[in-house]
Amino acid sequence: MIQLGAFSVNVSISIAQLFLGLLIIFSAVKLYKTRDFSQLTTLHAKFFMLMVVAELTAAFAGIDPKRSVGEVASTWTYLYLFTILILLDGNNLNRVLYAFFFGSILNAISGIYDIYVTGIERAIGYYTHALTYGNAAAVVFICGLGLLIFVRHQPKKLYLLTISATVLAAYALFLSGSRGPMLSAIVTTAIICIYQYKMKAVAAVSALVFIVAGVIYFSQPLQDKLFTDRGGPVGTSSSVGTRIVLWETALKGISERPVFGFGKGNFTAYAKENIKVPVLSTAHAHNSYLHYAFSNGLVGLALLFGFIISLFRYMYLRSKEYPPAKAAIFIFIAFLLEGLTENNFGDSEVVMLTTLLLAALTAPARHYKNL
Repeated sequence: MIQLGAFSVNVSISIAQLFLGLLIIFSAVKLYKTRDFSQLTTLHAKFFMLMVVAELTAAFAGIDPKRSVGEVASTWTYLYLFTILILLDGNNLNRVLYAFFFGSILNAISGIYDIYVTGIERAIGYYTHALTYGNAAAVVFICGLGLLIFVRHQPKKLYLLTISATVLAAYALFLSGSRGPMLSAIVTTAIICIYQYKMKAVAAVSALVFIVAGVIYFSQPLQDKLFTDRGGPVGTSSSVGTRIVLWETALKGISERPVFGFGKGNFTAYAKENIKVPVLSTAHAHNSYLHYAFSNGLVGLALLFGFIISLFRYMYLRSKEYPPAKAAIFIFIAFLLEGLTENNFGDSEVVMLTTLLLAALTAPARHYKNL
């Protein structure tokens, strides 16, 4: 069941949610039979429960409780994290990764097909939006890279599959045309290299930064590409300009209702009422942290940070004895960086893919030999 979920998070949001529902049932049965509630008493589990309480509180205290209460239900996709931690024997991780990477390869090929056969501007693969596709591809790329660097002993077939998935994910990320996920992947890759190779990596990364800066400085075409948005000036109706306007709008809303926020699902109405310039979208704040604070107040944001920090702590402690958990740490970093330019915390496709990986790469195992 977990293998099927690992495959489906790459190819179908509906099927991935179906398997999540089944995993929740299996988790409940296991908890009932074993009476082992240790995964539900961890610090990150407690913070997650408090987050849900805060979201419900914000929903009833917000401007449209009926709408907001329904939106809170979307948080259930985070349960991939806890169901897999409850159910997965870490010694079976290799089988989960086979399924996951196979699905990611199909998704990457689908994106390549989008560009070279159908001729669309930006690849979307099996997803609904190019930015979502880019966010997912960045997570897959960092997952593969992390496993290749931190896990030295892998079955040959899995090793080759990981390399293939990593290379194709990088290409799919490029084809998505999504600059935020690209930058998140680049920054996370630099952090991985510095962590693993210390001063050698610092010197290499510094040299690369200077080289890139020099190339940009002496190349007018590159400057035009970087400092304009899709060939035009960065106005409010551009991708970059829209984000700036939405961030300012979210901050304005947070200042008006700082404690509990407006409740989930109300950003669009607020944005349409307060934004007086042309923008590309008002669906969300295009920043996970600002959007969460707008919806659930600073109380909710504080609990979100508590969840993030406690999950980092759990993965760090796990990584001391279980190398795959190191890859999970950097997957989470990439996911958090993506949240600076996109509301990926509320994107169930990216959330399910990421939380499944975090759980699978840190799940308890009796011993460690290979994956």
